[in-house]
Amino acid sequence: MRVGVVNAGGWGTALAVKLANQGHAVSLWARRPEQAQQLLADRENRAYLPGVPIPPTVKITSDIEQALLGADAVVLAVIAGFMSDICRELRPLIGPETLLAHGTKGLAPTGYARPSEVIREALGEKIGSRVGVLAGPNHAEEVARELPAAAVIACEDPDRGARLQDLFNSSTFRVYTNTDVTGVELCSAAKNVLAIAAGVGDGLGYGDNSKAALITRGLAEMWRLVERYGGSLSTVAGLAGVGDVVATCTSGHSRNRWAGEQIGRGRRLSEVTASTPMVIEGVPAARGISKIARDVGVEMPICEGVCRVLFEELAPREALRQLLAREVGEES
Repeated sequence: MRVGVVNAGGWGTALAVKLANQGHAVSLWARRPEQAQQLLADRENRAYLPGVPIPPTVKITSDIEQALLGADAVVLAVIAGFMSDICRELRPLIGPETLLAHGTKGLAPTGYARPSEVIREALGEKIGSRVGVLAGPNHAEEVARELPAAAVIACEDPDRGARLQDLFNSSTFRVYTNTDVTGVELCSAAKNVLAIAAGVGDGLGYGDNSKAALITRGLAEMWRLVERYGGSLSTVAGLAGVGDVVATCTSGHSRNRWAGEQIGRGRRLSEVTASTPMVIEGVPAARGISKIARDVGVEMPICEGVCRVLFEELAPREALRQLLAREVGEES
């Protein structure tokens, strides 16, 4: 297939490399012309995915029309804050028959819409209702190096979901299908918030017991939210839920866990975000997840605690004290 990958961050580059290695004709779009020139010169994304060669078959361009010319499938690998702007550029370039998938794990920074909702509003119901969502425990560094991994492609249209499954599935990347787009996107945003919490615990010097408790109770919070929005328990128990939470809360690759660790060690949020070119999606997601949970009356005390630590300067140890002081009850 001819595949256009939008944008040349770490995840977009990894997917371009992976799809090219599977024999697809891939074009990778870089937002800035100077970035495209650097990628062409180095055949490596030294800023976002160092050490991974970009195959010579991958076409690299900063011209989005050229990147998507004749594409059978378009893969959006953009941060949530850029999704609306990118979709406006895509509007005249994507037809109703083009396969469309996104791999964004976050919420719109204002209004906190899920990525598929942003796509639906920008590109129309006919395209937006059939977008696929690629999710799961998939660190770009490992996927690009063909280390074994699994993912889920969620799509309300089962036929399109199956075609996207065929696009991404390979001998080292096992892809399952799911129709629960809402549940997958909520899990993908909330898991980054939990990863910040896990990192804070690492920074404070806490151990495995506390992290296991955090992951377990964090998953309970995710399930309450997904259930309220009509999603499935199997989604939370699956790759987009348990799988991605475990990977993101424990991995050295996780930017969100790393950011939480820095905060646990006493650094301010502004220092942490300024010290990396990478976007830490869990930071805006903390506000978004907390807001949409409150709107529907769902209790998410861990996510609320992260939000207060990030934006209200609540000391991490005090946030933990408040969590442990909550009234005890039955496990649910």
